[in-house]
Amino acid sequence: MILTCDIGNSRIKFGSFIGDELIDFRAYRKIEDSIKFLLEVQLEAIAISSVASIKLDQLITSLKSKFLPNIFLVDRYHKLNLILNYNSAATLGLDRICSAEGALYLLKRDPKLNRINENDFIMTIDLGTATTINLIKSPNVFEGGLIIPGLKLMSDSLYKQTEQLPEITITSSSSIIGKTTEENINNGIINSTIGLIERVIRKIKNDFKSDVKKIFITGGNAKLIRDSLDFEYEYSECLVLYGIKSIYDLNIRKN
Repeated sequence: MILTCDIGNSRIKFGSFIGDELIDFRAYRKIEDSIKFLLEVQLEAIAISSVASIKLDQLITSLKSKFLPNIFLVDRYHKLNLILNYNSAATLGLDRICSAEGALYLLKRDPKLNRINENDFIMTIDLGTATTINLIKSPNVFEGGLIIPGLKLMSDSLYKQTEQLPEITITSSSSIIGKTTEENINNGIINSTIGLIERVIRKIKNDFKSDVKKIFITGGNAKLIRDSLDFEYEYSECLVLYGIKSIYDLNIRKN
């Protein structure tokens, strides 16, 4: 069994694969729970992508007690299925690379793949601590994208940087108008994020004369906006984990 691990700013996610089949998924917020799981699970190798170095060091230290020799740490200089058309590749987040790799991994298994023409775009949207939008020009060129504060970061910023605006818990909303201050904040955050995504889709069509043919959505905040989207998309809680598996296969398993 190959275990994939996505160490994010807020959660640590694990996906267990036998062959190409994902057989188990779980996510933890506490590093202690993640370490407990690692010490209990039986595995032959682990592939890890991390944007949180302290948590990564803690997990690696915990794995030493298992005497596990097969630890694969994803980095941006490994062989990729993507071509990175990106001016600062050294600062490109591994989570963004793995999200895009996950999209290609799933598309290879999609019978509708032949509907995506060369130079059309594939988009991945990761709604986590930050919201990242990644654009891949078909068949496999990573062109870049956008990074904005995540939904909770927007809310926390308004609460901490103003004197009278309240702290809120963000909830899903299909309304454009809020009737209370809490609803005004909530709906503003939800609709600003959705509005950005819709603008990107329009700009791709207008500026590049191309279509965004496939959109993948992932991340812990995805549930807050999914029901309000007016375009077709595929939700995958494990998108980054699929990407980690794809990079592992390319560099280790299939060599």
